[in-house]
Amino acid sequence: MPDLTWTKKTLAEILGEDRGLSDAAALQAAQFRQEDLDDLLTDERQALKQALRDAAHAARNARQPEMGEGDTRPDFTAEDITEGLLAARSALEAVPAGKRSEKANALIADCACEPAGATRN
Repeated sequence: MPDLTWTKKTLAEILGEDRGLSDAAALQAAQFRQEDLDDLLTDERQALKQALRDAAHAARNARQPEMGEGDTRPDFTAEDITEGLLAARSALEAVPAGKRSEKANALIADCACEPAGATRN
């Protein structure tokens, strides 16, 4: 298993999660390295992080029953992170090809997740 220290720390920062993340959730994003984020243009990095955060939160919240007083949100799962990665890819794809950085193009090409608009079962 890869060292997930950086991945967990970075995902927790992006998601605003202070309870820590499971290895399974972190493994979903383990193919990304610090250099991948650092090499993106500032706007691309911000769009990627925002899309990942919004989609992962939406996925987690969708499987949560109505919260009562004192209830806590469930932990992020690998599936929540996958939804976030799909949205992050879409955010990079939304940058016009002529304005997209080489790193963004490489991440899109190397991404194992489905392209934006793909039909999933």
